[in-house]
Amino acid sequence: EASQRVDVHWLSSHYNTLSSLSISMNSQPLLLLLMATFPLFTGGEVAEECSEGELSFSCEAPGEEVIIREAWLYGSSVMTKVDLGLGEKCHVPEYNLQYKKGSLLQYINKQCGGQAECKFSLENHVPSALQVQDQWEGGVLWAVYHCVHKSEFYRVCGSEVYAQSGWVQSIGYPQYYLGEPAVCTITLRVDDKQRIQLTITDLNIREIVSPNEVSCRDSLSVTEGSKQLLHRCEETKVPLSITSEGPELNITLTATTNLFPKRGYVAHFQALGCKTPSTPQDGYLIFRNATHAEYCCCVHHVFPDTLARQRFLQCNKLHVWNDTLPDCIDLEELLEDGNITEIQFHNLINGSTTYAQAEMLRQAHLVYDLVVPTVIMTVLVLGNVAVVFLIIYCRRGVIEEGVRCEELESIKANPEPTDVIDSEPCNV
Repeated sequence: EASQRVDVHWLSSHYNTLSSLSISMNSQPLLLLLMATFPLFTGGEVAEECSEGELSFSCEAPGEEVIIREAWLYGSSVMTKVDLGLGEKCHVPEYNLQYKKGSLLQYINKQCGGQAECKFSLENHVPSALQVQDQWEGGVLWAVYHCVHKSEFYRVCGSEVYAQSGWVQSIGYPQYYLGEPAVCTITLRVDDKQRIQLTITDLNIREIVSPNEVSCRDSLSVTEGSKQLLHRCEETKVPLSITSEGPELNITLTATTNLFPKRGYVAHFQALGCKTPSTPQDGYLIFRNATHAEYCCCVHHVFPDTLARQRFLQCNKLHVWNDTLPDCIDLEELLEDGNITEIQFHNLINGSTTYAQAEMLRQAHLVYDLVVPTVIMTVLVLGNVAVVFLIIYCRRGVIEEGVRCEELESIKANPEPTDVIDSEPCNV
């Protein structure tokens, strides 16, 4: 089906092939299908305009700059007209956002990336656009962008960033990038049991320019431990998405020139999964994995909103826990403040005692299940050893008795005058 959405992780592994698309080539249905995918992360402002017009970007606060998240050209088949009080305007309904015709990201980044305000048009900023005008006329220019203050970017080489989300940018963007130091690494860390989704929205560094070059002299790489997840140079035409398996990623820009007149890179990172909540006062963590967590209050303490000792949390698709985790409170304090009655107090105390007894029973079961069988096995082994020694001892006695009888029979056969012959037969 043409409307079927493609998995983001599969798409990210095939960007090298897909990046050859541009609005100036004849689109093929299969390639268009592969370009149809969900936005890589949420938020941002949407800019829309008819393909014959100018797409406008603007940041109002001082110090903010435009960061293009994604930009696409849509055909006339999915375009509608809306009137927002300023006349009719081209628009792509949300249910048609998967029908992308081609990426405009590289062209808009070149024109507007890092600017406070900017205008973009196909005619003025896309090479050879007029030669293929019949392919994009009547369509829609559509883009999502963010206004990010310069101080919000992580840019310092060698820094370790511990945050749930944020922006990373090379120094000098968008005028140039630096090769001093030659290797600039920024480490991203999130909470344990979380992963990181990194989306590179703009990449423009030195390309391979000579036939003698077999690899990129300048490159951007993303690694997780010793595993390399991305290694690229040149310019990206679509957003590049990388998802870690654990809570840490390294972004490394390697450059051979002190200053090179290319934009560099911009990336956004987002923690996947919920951050581990702070342990409540007079409480403790019982269990935690990527999707669930269980907490418990100490004996004679409860969560004030539920009056229960235990609380289960579930991490939803928005990476937010489904419930809060307040501090535990002493039952006597609740009674003194009049928040519970005497009957509730005694019931809760008994419930707490019962819970404590259950813990003791679980420990007792451990004794019966582990210690007692070990003792029994030890007794059986020692008993078997004793039986073996008894058998050896008895067998030795029988052998000695047989030797004695043989000596007596020999004496009977060759008696000496002084010998006293035992007339009793020898029975062994």
